[in-house]
Order: sequence, then structure tokens, then C-alpha cells
Amino acid sequence: MAKDDAYPTPGLRRMKRKTGRVDFYWICGEDAARKGYPVKTVALPSSWELPQLSARCVILQQELRQWLANRAPERTHAPAGTVSWLCRSFETDEASPFHELRPDTRRFYSKYAQQLVDMAGDQQLDDVTGSEVRRWYREWEKTKGKRSAYAGIQTLRRVVSYGCELRNTASFDLAKMLERMEFKAPRARKMRPTHEQITAVRAAAHEAGRPSIALAVALQFELGLRQKDVIGEWRRLKAGEQAPGAITDNGWIWDWGLTWNHISARRLLQKPTSKSNGEEIAEHDLNLHPQILAELPPRLVGPIVVDERSGLPWRASHFSHTFRKIARAAGWPDGLWNMDSRAGAVSEAFDAGADPVDVMRTATHTQMTTTMLYARGAVVQSSRVAELRAARRRQQDGG
Repeated sequence: MAKDDAYPTPGLRRMKRKTGRVDFYWICGEDAARKGYPVKTVALPSSWELPQLSARCVILQQELRQWLANRAPERTHAPAGTVSWLCRSFETDEASPFHELRPDTRRFYSKYAQQLVDMAGDQQLDDVTGSEVRRWYREWEKTKGKRSAYAGIQTLRRVVSYGCELRNTASFDLAKMLERMEFKAPRARKMRPTHEQITAVRAAAHEAGRPSIALAVALQFELGLRQKDVIGEWRRLKAGEQAPGAITDNGWIWDWGLTWNHISARRLLQKPTSKSNGEEIAEHDLNLHPQILAELPPRLVGPIVVDERSGLPWRASHFSHTFRKIARAAGWPDGLWNMDSRAGAVSEAFDAGADPVDVMRTATHTQMTTTMLYARGAVVQSSRVAELRAARRRQQDGG
């Protein structure tokens, strides 16, 4: 099988049998195996062609990289009272609230807890002064950017709060000090895609043979859904966890994505949102969204947005990588992200003159949850938004 740069196959090994048959395997590699990666070898069907082998190998390699980047830290052996000790206790103590967080939130705190450990892991908590914390912030801002610097401070506050739960005296003092310190939050993002840019990226997705990305983008922009509520997320199964009926793959389980069960025969979409942990429901009449209907495949069962090459729901990292290549082909600047599609939806609605309450309900913004508990007719509200946006487009097109 000749090498093709369009279809990378990281980790692929070929084994030719005496009979002449060639078997395919994905191998994690010696370094990952030494570090304890649980999936050492995966047998791949010998009947697969290069595109199928590439899709599977890319996914397996990305899972490996994610595990290496986010693997659970070992129980702390750092000296008690140090920054490292507190960070690792926050991550590994059975009673820590860390384990109650969603997987992506845990990854966030683990990333920046490691940033803290790298900066001052050996330092005693009772020796940390305000001037030192500001020095950490300036160093992070210089080397990692404002957002990472601010995230590092926010993680420090969270970790120190757990130290207070442990009745660590130094943590109480540090918490009081941090209450008096202010750090300017990063500026909110300003970029958002226009309807024309969304149309262009959908066309580019079809050109690349990725209609699932065209559908995902349409769902996000037309309905204001978050990416996770469209493509879902994969997480590792916990030890002993059973998942009857769930979509699983090599010890991973898929959740939170959009399935055909969320769309009725009348094309009414009702989707619990991941941000609210299912408490808020996004409701939309898809009959008012011709762009989505144009992308929606014939009704099946299970996930709606599926990676064409693997036949499984997208992995977030693989989706982002593939989306960026398509977005560049469509002329999107690198500073414009797929996550900005939601902001584009809200902005276009406001530009069209939609009622703010209707827009907030359509976007299921959690800061208005209390008000929305008393609201009824979510589909009516989102339908008014859809009608206003469609009318604005017709006006812009001269129709």
C-alpha cells in the first residue's frame, strides 16, 4: 500500500503472513506503553482501504495524545504544605470536588494546576506573597498569553479554596490575600462569522467530502447551539462502569451529542444542553431553517453528526483540526473559530431586531435561567427569531 500524504496513518503497522495476507495493527509505541497507556495494540480489518485505515489511526493517535496530556496525576508525594502538594491533592483526593466536575472542566483545572506546579511547585504555601503571585501572572502573560495567565490565577483560587476545606492554615491566609487581589479579565472575543462566511464554509466542507461538518456548522449557526451539543464528547469509561445501549469505542463512551431522538417527526428539535447539565432545553422548529434541512440526511437512529471516515461521532480534536483546514479553504481567518458560530447566531438575531428575551431563550443562556423558569412557549420564541433572521436575509439579497 503506497504512502499518501492525504491519508496519514500514525501508529500503523503492517504484518505480512506466510500466506501472503497482510494484517494491520495500530501500536501505541514504547514510550506510551511505559507510561501506562491502557490500549497497547488495536487490530484493524485487513479488508480496509487507506481512507478507512487513516481515519481510525488518526483517531487512535489523538486519543493517545489526549491521554498523555490529561492523564490523571498520581497520588501526590510532594512535601505537605507546598504548592505541588495542594494542586495534586485537589486533583487526586477522593473527597475533592474536582471529581464532581465535567470532563472538560477537569481538563481545564488539570492543565492550569500543572502550570502552577511548573512555576512554584516546591514553594511552601505560607511563603507565597502577593508580589510573587503577581510575578507569576506577569510571567504567564509574557510566555503564554493573557488568557492562560488569568486562567492560572483562577485555578490558584480554586485550589486554595480546597486547601481551606482541608483546614490548611496557610490556605486560609492565602485565600484572604487573594480576595484582596484583582486581575483584569481578558477581553471578550469580538469576532463572529457572518451568514456569508457560514455559507462559504459549508460549501468548502462539501467540496472536501465532509458533509457532516457542513451540517454541524449549520446547526450551530442557525440554532445557536454549542459545538458539544452538536457533535457530543467522548470520555473514558470509569473502572467498572457499565454503559448498556451507549455508544462506546475502545473504553471510551460518547455523550451529549445530537441524536435523532432529539428531533420529532414534525421536525421539532428539543435538545438538553450540556452547559446546564441537561436542565435547559434548546427548542427549535426546523421547518423554519431551510439551511439545516438542506444539510440534514435521511432520518436514521443514533448520532446525527458522524465522522464520514470512522462511522462514529467526531472526536473534538479531530473535528477542530478538520474544520480548520476547511475554514482556511473557505477564506476564514485563523482568528475566527468554530465556537464563534454561536456568537454569530446571537449577533445576527439582534441585528435583525429580535426581542432580547427571545434571543436569550433561543441561546439558553444560563444567566437568565431564573427568568426563563417562568417563560413558556420556547418554540414560539425561537420561531420568531428564525423568522426575523430569514426576513433580514431576504431584504439583504434584494428579495
